[in-house]
Amino acid sequence: MMDQLDILKEKWNTQNREYPQVSADNIKKMLAQKSTSIVKWLLIIAIIEFAVMSSINFLYSFLGSPDEFTRELMNSNFMKVSWAIHIIAIIYFIYLFYKNYKNISATQPTRSLMKNIIKTRKTMKWYIWYNIIGGFISGMITTVYMLNNHPLINELMESGKMDGHETMFYVLTFLILTVIYIIFLGFIYLIYMLIYGILLKRLKANYDELKRMEV
Repeated sequence: MMDQLDILKEKWNTQNREYPQVSADNIKKMLAQKSTSIVKWLLIIAIIEFAVMSSINFLYSFLGSPDEFTRELMNSNFMKVSWAIHIIAIIYFIYLFYKNYKNISATQPTRSLMKNIIKTRKTMKWYIWYNIIGGFISGMITTVYMLNNHPLINELMESGKMDGHETMFYVLTFLILTVIYIIFLGFIYLIYMLIYGILLKRLKANYDELKRMEV
């Protein structure tokens, strides 16, 4: 069953030439409303994601970890600075989503609406890649920290079992952990594409329809 926008588009394509502007304006209004709804959901999902991650971090810090190494890692300056930067970045992205949400209006010119849709899509893509790339960099630094400070690795090195093979051990361990982390981030990326990708495609469809109307 066609929704209201599809009905308006069909009427606009089949109507008499003496009434082109009315239906075109109605279609633009519907596209603006749909785009606003999509951006609102992007904003809501980003806020929920931020709230969940903050809650997990708070609970982990509050409950602590039975592992001394993990406690030291979580309390390290690197983790504190990384988390502070992450919070600032996410709040900034949420602000951009809110700004994009407020900027999309049915009363603005079609080209301005198209421009704001493009801006929203770019913001969302930057948000996704920030999380993926930031997570990768953070993971690599954490891996290096672990290789140099984990008590089990230090104990293995001090036992003499790795004499003459220390470099190979570090390189292989680093590569294995890197591959595992890339697979994990790939899974996260797929989740992002499943959640955000659908909304981005809908925004792209709205943009394409507006562009077609401009021709």
